[in-house]
Amino acid sequence: MAELAERQERASAKNGSSETMYSQRARYFDAGAFFKADLSPIPAAGFVGERDQAFDPGTGTKLILVDQGEAMNVDFPATTPLVLAAYARIQAGDVLTHNPCASTIFGFVIKGHGGLIQGKDKIGWSAGDVFCLPGGVPISFASGDEDSILWLVSNEPQFSFERCSPPQISSSLVKATHFPADEMGGELGRLAGREYGEGGSAVILASENLERGRGLSPTLTLSMNQLGAGATQPPHRHNSVAVSLIVNGPNCYSMVDGVRMDWLPWSTVVTPPGSMHSHHSEDKNGAHWLIVQDGGLYNHCRTMGFSPG
Repeated sequence: MAELAERQERASAKNGSSETMYSQRARYFDAGAFFKADLSPIPAAGFVGERDQAFDPGTGTKLILVDQGEAMNVDFPATTPLVLAAYARIQAGDVLTHNPCASTIFGFVIKGHGGLIQGKDKIGWSAGDVFCLPGGVPISFASGDEDSILWLVSNEPQFSFERCSPPQISSSLVKATHFPADEMGGELGRLAGREYGEGGSAVILASENLERGRGLSPTLTLSMNQLGAGATQPPHRHNSVAVSLIVNGPNCYSMVDGVRMDWLPWSTVVTPPGSMHSHHSEDKNGAHWLIVQDGGLYNHCRTMGFSPG
């Protein structure tokens, strides 16, 4: 400290003052203040109005954000601090162009069929398919001869937070990848009845470039989870957030920190990080739900923190 004071005194003597436009930007806090930062929590929420708008024929071709940025007190659209979900409705024969400032875009086809083009990549899609794309280049989604509804998720809030741009598509670790519905169904069928210790089972979706980390993206993970008829995934918690699309799950629900959240078809559900939660199927056909997590980030930092209740 004495050495620092001496340097400041020399600077003051030389410049007439130790204050510069750079030093004016400096702020000082004691260590305890960092852990007391006034951050708004991530709400446990189920989004139905956005789903209803996507299924309304009067909506036309439109991207409908699942945005709770205001509730989290951030100045950009966000479903969670690092994840933004949206419904895309595309009228028959129409095209929707999407160009998020993100490095990863996941998509699930809720309804319809069509194709996408991003640069040199072209993927045909139909109901139940999943795809993953890099950011930085516009994506054109063209619907076929019926209206289509897609569920799109990206890490756009991550880039908004840092005010940065996506990597060049040629150098991106995220590559255009397609998971046809019938192939995913086969994988889920092979897992049926093989529930893990924490209950339920899941197919983790990964790509060639990132298979070592079992991911599609350096920061985000994507999985299709399932519960058998009458099965329960026991209470557990983890540090990653979960943004889920209820693919099918009548008579199913979650318990999140003691509060029941009923599942509604095609709704988007947010499970906050660190919350104690469980999933319950009371339906004879079981349940499926697609989950996006910022798990890649926590896996990389070795801080996933999964623990049973």
